[in-house]
Amino acid sequence: MTPTKKCKGSIALFFIDGVGIGENDPTKNPFFSYPFKIFNEIFETTPWLGNVPLLCEHGELFPVDAAHGFPGYPQSGTGQLSIFGGFDAIKAFGGHFGPYAPLSVVENIYKSNLFMDTTKKGYAFKFINAYPRPFFNHLRKKPKRLNVTAHCMLSSAIPFNKSREVYDKQALTPEITNYRWRGKLGSKVPEISPEEAGKRFLRIMHKNDLSVFEYYLTDYAGHRRYDGKIEEICEILDRFLFYIMKNFDFENDTLMVCSDHGNFEDISVKTHTKNPSLFIAYGKYAGLIKSKVDNLSKIMPVILELLKKNEKSLT
Repeated sequence: MTPTKKCKGSIALFFIDGVGIGENDPTKNPFFSYPFKIFNEIFETTPWLGNVPLLCEHGELFPVDAAHGFPGYPQSGTGQLSIFGGFDAIKAFGGHFGPYAPLSVVENIYKSNLFMDTTKKGYAFKFINAYPRPFFNHLRKKPKRLNVTAHCMLSSAIPFNKSREVYDKQALTPEITNYRWRGKLGSKVPEISPEEAGKRFLRIMHKNDLSVFEYYLTDYAGHRRYDGKIEEICEILDRFLFYIMKNFDFENDTLMVCSDHGNFEDISVKTHTKNPSLFIAYGKYAGLIKSKVDNLSKIMPVILELLKKNEKSLT
């Protein structure tokens, strides 16, 4: 049974895989080759290494350290463990590792992670992503290699969303509009617009104290594994996030957009980058988040702090 919402206001974390802050170069950086409305209309400029942090009326965009003092290219496994586990997984492992979480460290999130800690404290929590049928076929084999959010779900005993929840408008597919589920998997879920997806995101968010949504195609595109046009990703992501931010209750709610490492901001290479990851804090606690989050491991602690603040503000 889902706990009753017990906070005034809601918090959402939108995790976008593989997005850093890069160069002002449209030949490399899709943020400069595609006219993102979230940048042009909300922040009034496009972020790059030479102009961040950026301010807007209700939020801030700033760089976050994804390297944690270690050489080499930051990776998804240790980066996402740091975000969702709330500890410095890069230091714990002794460097960067990915794409999956290293087995020697992943056991830590079976003791504590954002999903588990939120639900244990009685907050209403929702992981908005839905999973397709092939994922559950894979899960029956009890694989050790899973992405970090799947480990968080399993360790927290939270049921995975399926296509039924997408039909019922209680979940989103990880590509936002369902077009890949339909085109690649033969799913019958209806394709929706990015704006409709944004509306669903906000509706789900307002029913919960904390909601999390994960998007991965940016990292696919950065590795040149995306079989469509990059402009498709840019348009869907921009329209989705622009709708959310323009219809956001910034007086009561808080939105965080974060990433685990750089990649998409430099499509001239197939590898990750050493750029800082992009972070947007928007709404009620934007300034407080900016003052506390300087690396990936600080994200989970500040979310738990904000939940406490929202709970107290209700009483």
